[in-house]
Amino acid sequence: MSVSVSILQTGTIRIRPSHRHQSANKPVLLRRAKAIFGDRRWTQPLPINTYLIEHPEGPILFDTGESPKASDHRGLPWWHPFFQMDVDINVKPEEAIGALLKQRNLSPEDLQAVVVSHLHHDHGDGPEDLSRARILVAQEHWDFYRKRFRATIEGAAPQYWPDHFHPELLQLSGPALGPWEKTYPITKDGRVVGVPTPGHVPGHMSVVVFADEAAYFLGGDVTYDQRLLDMEETDGVNSNSHLAIEQLRKIKTFAMQKPVVLLPAHDPNAAKRLVNNEVYRPSSLK
Repeated sequence: MSVSVSILQTGTIRIRPSHRHQSANKPVLLRRAKAIFGDRRWTQPLPINTYLIEHPEGPILFDTGESPKASDHRGLPWWHPFFQMDVDINVKPEEAIGALLKQRNLSPEDLQAVVVSHLHHDHGDGPEDLSRARILVAQEHWDFYRKRFRATIEGAAPQYWPDHFHPELLQLSGPALGPWEKTYPITKDGRVVGVPTPGHVPGHMSVVVFADEAAYFLGGDVTYDQRLLDMEETDGVNSNSHLAIEQLRKIKTFAMQKPVVLLPAHDPNAAKRLVNNEVYRPSSLK
């Protein structure tokens, strides 16, 4: 059986331009305050992409996307200014991850694993549709997000997680890959590998897929689009902007070593690049 990647888009999200990008030199709280309170503009609707990996060991889902319950702020904390002022979510019932899998004639039990880049609401709101699936999260990330109030403050929506939710925790026990000294093993044959990409949040994880047609870098929120990555410009609400820049440089270094198709979660051009297997050709490191 071949290895391939396809997109399951769980609706769209609009964010503030200063959420999408700000100077890395400002303190974290000031950047977040500007995105929430100081910017009244919106980006275009951005995709909320999850990725389905077909693999001989069984299908693997990368990220779980957004819940339809989050549309129009329904079900999101009324007291949290980030959820009420910084995001505009549009997810139809037929765009929920469970419905999208059903359209592929897949059930949660059919999945070998669900790998979650991080538990922010638009990446980790699907576990209620996947309660019988094996969900994998980096140990460092879960250590930061396991307390539900803290997770909510940091942009997760644990009210959408199943009762007693506790994912399987991945350790950095795999061999080096490019600039990453250690990796997260996901498949036995090494064709699907997790790499640590912290900065957006602690313990953020990306996935590299060595498929038949190309190598794919599934980036979650390590960047919001390929152009920002190439310019080494981070998002505006990350927890550690300088660590985030370090990850962008590692990805560029990897792309210089290995032809790779870059697929962030919210890049409007990701679907086109995937269809055409457009390889990312990075500029020189800054």
